[in-house]
Amino acid sequence: MVTLKDIAEEAHVSLMTVSNVVNGKHNKVSKEKLKEIQAILEKHHYIQNASARSLVKANSNIIAIMLRSIADENSLSSLHNARLVGSIVRQVQDLGYYAMINLVEDCESISRSIRTWRVQAAIFLGMFDDEIEQIYELCNIPMVFIDSYSKIRQLSNVGINDYKGGQLAAEYFIKKGHTRLAFVSPPNNDIGVVQQRLKGFTDVLAQHGLSLDPLHRFSVVSEADPDQVSQAVDQITRVRNEITAVFVTSDGLAASLISGLHRNGIHVPRDISMIGFDNSRISTQIYPPLTTISQDLELKARLTVDTLNHRLKNPDASAESHVLDVALVERESVLDITGL
Repeated sequence: MVTLKDIAEEAHVSLMTVSNVVNGKHNKVSKEKLKEIQAILEKHHYIQNASARSLVKANSNIIAIMLRSIADENSLSSLHNARLVGSIVRQVQDLGYYAMINLVEDCESISRSIRTWRVQAAIFLGMFDDEIEQIYELCNIPMVFIDSYSKIRQLSNVGINDYKGGQLAAEYFIKKGHTRLAFVSPPNNDIGVVQQRLKGFTDVLAQHGLSLDPLHRFSVVSEADPDQVSQAVDQITRVRNEITAVFVTSDGLAASLISGLHRNGIHVPRDISMIGFDNSRISTQIYPPLTTISQDLELKARLTVDTLNHRLKNPDASAESHVLDVALVERESVLDITGL
């Protein structure tokens, strides 16, 4: 592989001159030599080594995307995560930065990655409150969090109105005559997305004199794990005569449950109605098309990158918090039983 030294020898210039061209310091090189060196670089298809460059520069021009994960799990198998991260990567690259995706299990792996690559800034998804405190202690770089409910005051966050999402699901079920309901989600960690959606859901039920039976709340650690989904399907099947509808906190999980229930002879919406969350593409690709709570992931990604870019340009700027609206999209997965 051709090196800078090879380029310098061919152009009959110093190594420093070639380095100035490669690193964009064109004002230090004559126009004639600049053209000649660029032509030689292009001829040899020279690509600068980003990790080597980071050793000599104050930063690496890398923005890290830190995605909370657990052992042996691919968090990008989630439809929500894949679509959101893909949009973030594209917009980070449009700003001229390199995007580095990390599946992280703890703060130690986050800190190690940031130090090793001299990361210039970072975006965090799925972090818990205690982790966020440690991250702030360990990492002195611009940071933006997504869907965080942390009480840390200096935190910049971009999220959605999860509470309203739960409200909309409950109100729609009640409007359609459903009062015996179930709730399926990842484990509830007291503070966060799941808790807010559950609270909005149960608060509306309480306003109508209804409640959610704790025995009708089911957890799925990973929607990509067939065994976990199968277990949830079996749990719903066992209580099928006790409930008429289920609120599921992601479209991907809802689609898997619809398929699993169908194999058990339970059809949506004829036997059990269902509402999902996110308005992912899969919500229109399954049968029946899924009624769901819609969020604008493209807007979420754009606000996240814009907020981070602002912090990069203004390190002392105050923290920013953005809460995006949600809406219910009506399709065919909820049966109207008001007349039954």
